[in-house]
Amino acid sequence: MAIHLVLASASPRRKELLERMGFAVKVITAQVDELPMAEETPENYVKRMARAKVLSIVNRIQATIYPEPEAPPAPVSKRSSGAKDTRTRWIIGADTIVVKDARLMQKPKDQNEAFEMLTALSGDEHHVITGFCIFDVFKNKEGIQAVKSVVKFKRLSKVEIEKYLAVGESLDKAGAYAVQGVGAYLVDWIQGSYTNIVGLPLCQVIEMMEEMGATDLLPF
Repeated sequence: MAIHLVLASASPRRKELLERMGFAVKVITAQVDELPMAEETPENYVKRMARAKVLSIVNRIQATIYPEPEAPPAPVSKRSSGAKDTRTRWIIGADTIVVKDARLMQKPKDQNEAFEMLTALSGDEHHVITGFCIFDVFKNKEGIQAVKSVVKFKRLSKVEIEKYLAVGESLDKAGAYAVQGVGAYLVDWIQGSYTNIVGLPLCQVIEMMEEMGATDLLPF
């Protein structure tokens, strides 16, 4: 049985990014309240959301492994050379938003809101911010970070926006566009991590895994 990286997200894009890197990914969807707090910065918001998703799954896993609240976790034995520990250890969660002029753009609720978002983004720069959290169940240790990329849109006509919305890839994307899909043609240029715009900054994720000692997880 392969060692799984548990992804606390239903995003097929995040799962695909991790699988392209060679990870065996198990998806467990987390249900959290995604309302921003008053005066909360975008960076703090996405980090809080990522952490909330991860802890939701951690609590679920620990309740399954250690059903008695008073029972301490079983000691982690050293693995023999070449052996694989198949228990769930590493969990990752993430949250991505688009920010334009201090406005947080999450997934649009309908086509009208998607149209309004794309109109606001047209011809200008915006930020894409992803917060991610990695949790080591064995050590009860977490790492958390927010990564920001800058995206510049071409100027879009009403007809162009309507045609793009007809493609059908807007409603489950922050900011109502998919940089990895047909929405790539909306983008004039980007600054920063491309995979961050897709939904998970792989460079920073891998760096954090290495820092946290995820040698049993990294596929390379």
